[in-house]
Amino acid sequence: MKKLLFLALTIMVIGSVKAQKSAMSEDELSIFSTGIEGCYTNYYIAFHERGAMEVPDGEHETVLVVINQGRSKCYMAKINVVDGKITAPLTVQKEDGAFVPAARMFKGLDDEWEAKQDPATLNQITDGMSRLFKSEEGYWLRVFFHTFIAPDHGGNKVAPPASELLKNGE
Repeated sequence: MKKLLFLALTIMVIGSVKAQKSAMSEDELSIFSTGIEGCYTNYYIAFHERGAMEVPDGEHETVLVVINQGRSKCYMAKINVVDGKITAPLTVQKEDGAFVPAARMFKGLDDEWEAKQDPATLNQITDGMSRLFKSEEGYWLRVFFHTFIAPDHGGNKVAPPASELLKNGE
C-alpha cells in the first residue's frame, strides 16, 4: 500500500512540474535552467503559487526585476495599466523618492526578440506579473504588481487519522 501511495504521489508531482514548465515561456525556462541569484526567484515563486487579483486600470506601484548574467536586482517602480495590459511609461523610483523614466536605464526592447512576440499578448498581466521582456542591452525585465498578490493561506491542512476523524460514524 505504501508503494502504491508513493507511486501515486510521484506521478502527481511529475505532472505538476510538467504543467508548470508548459505554462512557462521559452525565455522563462532558459532563465530558470541557468539559475538566478537575487530577488527574482522568490518573487516569481510567490506570485506563481499564490496568484493575484486582477489589476485594475490606472498607475500602480510595482517591483521591477532586472536579470543580467544570472543575477537579479529588484527596484521599486510605477507603470500604467489599461484594459489589463501594461502601458508606457515605466518609471523607476530613486532613493530620494522621485520617479524617473526607465528609459534612463534601458534604451528599449530588443528588436529581434520583439519581432518574435505576439503583439496581442505582449503586454498582458498574468497572476500579477508582466511577461519577461528583453532589453536592447540583453537584460531580462519583469514587473510584479505586489499590491495585488493573493493572500498566503499557508500550506495544506493535514487531515487527522481516520480513527479520530471517523469516530462512531460522525
